[in-house]
Amino acid sequence: MENNKTPVVHRRARGAIVKAMPLLLLGAWANPVLSQQSTAEDMPTVYVAASRSQTRVEQMPLHTTIVSQEQIRSSPAQTVDQLLRDIPGMNFTAVPAGSSDPTGHQTKMRGLGNAKVLMLLDGVPMHDPFYLTTQWFKVPMANIERIEILRGGNSSLWGNMAVAGVVNIVTKRPRASAGEVQVSAGTQGTWNVAMSRDFVLSDSVRMNLSADRYHTDGYQATPAAYLYRFPQKRATSADNRNVSLTVHVQPNEALRGYVRLGYHEQDQQIGYQHGQNLQKSPDIALHVEKKLAGRTNLAASAWSQYVAFDKLNGNSCYHQGGSSCLTSSSAALTPARVNDNVVQFYSQQGTLRYRESGSSLIYSTRLSPTWYALTMGADYRRLSASDTEVFFNTPTSPSAPQGNRDSATAGEGVQSFYGLFGQLKAAPVNALDITFSARFDRYALDHRSNRRILASGAASGGALPATSKSALDPSIAARYELNETLSLRGAVYKAFRAPGFNNLTRTFGTGTNTTIANPDLAPETLRGMEAGADYRAGAITAGVTYFRYNISDMIAVFTARANAAPQQVQLICGGAALPTCGGAARYYTNDQDGTSRGLEATVGWRYSKQLKVEAVATRTDTYLTRRGAVVTDPLEVQLAGVPRNVATLALSWAPTDAWRARIQGRYTGPMLLDTTSVAGIRFGQGGNSVWDMSSEYRWDAVALFVRATNVFDRRYGESTYAQAQPYNQTMSPPRAVSGGVRVTF
Repeated sequence: MENNKTPVVHRRARGAIVKAMPLLLLGAWANPVLSQQSTAEDMPTVYVAASRSQTRVEQMPLHTTIVSQEQIRSSPAQTVDQLLRDIPGMNFTAVPAGSSDPTGHQTKMRGLGNAKVLMLLDGVPMHDPFYLTTQWFKVPMANIERIEILRGGNSSLWGNMAVAGVVNIVTKRPRASAGEVQVSAGTQGTWNVAMSRDFVLSDSVRMNLSADRYHTDGYQATPAAYLYRFPQKRATSADNRNVSLTVHVQPNEALRGYVRLGYHEQDQQIGYQHGQNLQKSPDIALHVEKKLAGRTNLAASAWSQYVAFDKLNGNSCYHQGGSSCLTSSSAALTPARVNDNVVQFYSQQGTLRYRESGSSLIYSTRLSPTWYALTMGADYRRLSASDTEVFFNTPTSPSAPQGNRDSATAGEGVQSFYGLFGQLKAAPVNALDITFSARFDRYALDHRSNRRILASGAASGGALPATSKSALDPSIAARYELNETLSLRGAVYKAFRAPGFNNLTRTFGTGTNTTIANPDLAPETLRGMEAGADYRAGAITAGVTYFRYNISDMIAVFTARANAAPQQVQLICGGAALPTCGGAARYYTNDQDGTSRGLEATVGWRYSKQLKVEAVATRTDTYLTRRGAVVTDPLEVQLAGVPRNVATLALSWAPTDAWRARIQGRYTGPMLLDTTSVAGIRFGQGGNSVWDMSSEYRWDAVALFVRATNVFDRRYGESTYAQAQPYNQTMSPPRAVSGGVRVTF
C-alpha cells in the first residue's frame, strides 16, 4: 500500500465484470504458470526454494505460482517486470522498467507498494539497496530457469520487506555442454542479444557463461496535447548490459556449491539532452550445501554487490527575454508563450554509492513421521550508502544555459539486519500439513548524517544518533486435502518493513519542493491472513484465495507548513518558519494505517492436448483506516493507482509439436488517479482492455518467434497524477511488435 489511491468502480463497470464472469470461468490461458491449480500432466516436480524448506508447489499453504522457462519463452513480454504483470495479485503498471525512472519502479502485490515485496535472485536479495526498488535490468529473461511467486506475509522466514510476498528468480543450471543464442528486434528501436553457454569440465565441475544486451529507444509517454509544456522532450531510452560467470562444483553426492560473478550496467537517457540514469554494479554470490547423516542438511550462502549510480535530471524551458525562462510547471506557461528559444539544462545532479553484503546459514533435518521437517537458520545483511545531490536554478539566459547552483544535500548511513528463524512442519493426520514458523529480527542504523548546504555556503543538519529496533514475526499455515480433487489452505502471519535509506538519509529538492529525510521513522507492521481452496479433477483446475491485511505505521510523504514542522524538518530548513525551504517542505511520516483485502480466482481447462485455456480474476480493496493531523488523504477510499478489478483471459494453441501460438487479454478496471489535489473531489478513469499475442515455430535446434503487445494500439495510462497537473500523466506503451530467432547448439 502506498500513498497513491485507486478507482471507484462504477455500477456500469461492475455490471460488465459480473456479466463477464461466466466467460472468465471457462476462460483462457492468461498466465503461463504452474500453481496449486495446475493439472497433473502439467505439473513436474517443482520444489519451491523460497519456502526455505524445499516444499513441493502443490503442497504450499500460501497461494503460490511457478513460472517455468518454457512458459517464459511463450510469453509476449520482453522484460521480467512485464511478464509478472499478469500474475494474479501483482500490481505493475504497463510502463516497462526500461522506460521508468529506476528510483520509482516499485514491485507491488495485493494492493501494497513502497517496498513490501521481497525480490530474490537465487535466494539473494536483488533490490536497489538505497531506494528499495527492483533492479530489473540485472535479470535477462533468457537466463531464467523459473520464477517463484509466494503471496502473503513471509517475514517469519525472510524478515524485512517480505510483507506482501516473495518473488524468487531462479537462474539456469548447467546440465550438459551446450549453448543458446537468442536475437530479436522490433518497434520502438528495441533489440536484444543474449548468449548462454554451459561447459561440463568434469564430473564434479560445471560452468555457465551468459551475456546479454538489451536496448530500446522507448516511446513518448507524455500525451501529445501537453508536449508543448516540455520543449524538445524525447522518449526515455535504455541500454542494459549483463555478463555472468557461474561455476558449480560437486565433488561428491554429499557436497555441492557454486560461485557466481556478475557485472551489470544500465544506461537510461531520460527525456532531455542532460537527463541520464547510469548504474554500474559488480556482484558476487557463493553457496555451499552439505548433506549430513540422518537426512540432515546444512547450507551456507554469502553475497555482495556494489552500485555506482550517477543521476542527472534534465529539464528545459522557453526563454522569454530578460531573465524569464518558463519550465513545464510554470503557471505562466501557455501555448501563446511557446517560442523557439529553448534552453536545455539539468536541475539536479546526484551521485550515489552503496554496498550490500550478506550471509546466511540454514540447518534442516527430519524428526519423525509427525514432526517431519525442522528448519533453523540465521542471516545477516549490511547496507552502506552515501548520497550527494546538487540542485540548480532555472537558467536566466540562453548564453548561460546551465543555471546557477541553488543548494546541495549529502546523506550517508549504515543499516544492518540480523535474523534468527525457525520452521517446523507437522502432519498430525495423513491429509493435514501444518507449518509453524517464526523469526526474530534486529536492525540497526548508525554512522548517519544528513546535511544541506545553500549556495551561500550556509549549512544545516549534521550527524544523527545511532538507533536500533527489533521485530518478532510469527506465522502458522495449514493445508488439508479433503479428497483427491479438493484441498483447503490458510495462514495467519505478521510481517514488517523497515524504512530505507531514501526515507532516512536523503533530503532533496529546492524551495517548497524540498523533501526532508526523517531519521525517526518506525517500521511498518502488517498483520494478515488468507484462506483458499484448490480443485483439480481431470482437465479442470480451479482455485480461489481470500486475503486481508491490516497495516500500521505506513511510511508516506506529507507537506509540513511553517511553524508546524517536526524538529528535523526545521533543522534542515533553517528554523520554525522554514525559510530555506520556501516556508513549506515535504517529509516522511508514519502517520497512517491501512487495510488491503481481496479475492484471487483462477480457472483452467485443458480442452485437448493442443488447446489449453485459463482465466484469472482479482478483486482488491485497499484504503486508509487512520491518518495523523498532517495527512490529507481520505479514509475508507480506494487508494489511487490500484484498480479494484483485474481480469486476464487467453488461449494457448499448439496445433503441431513444432508450432504454438497464444493470445491473451487483460482488463484493468476503473481506478482513481487523484484524491487529494482538490478537497472532496475524486478524479479517476474508466477501465481498459489490452490484447497481446505471440507465436513460435521450432525446427530442430532453431526457433523463430514473434511477439506483439497492445495489438489494437490502445492509448491509455495507469499512473497517478494530480488533477490540477494533467500534463504530468504518463501514458502506457503503444503497440509494440518484435521478432527473433533462438538457436541451441
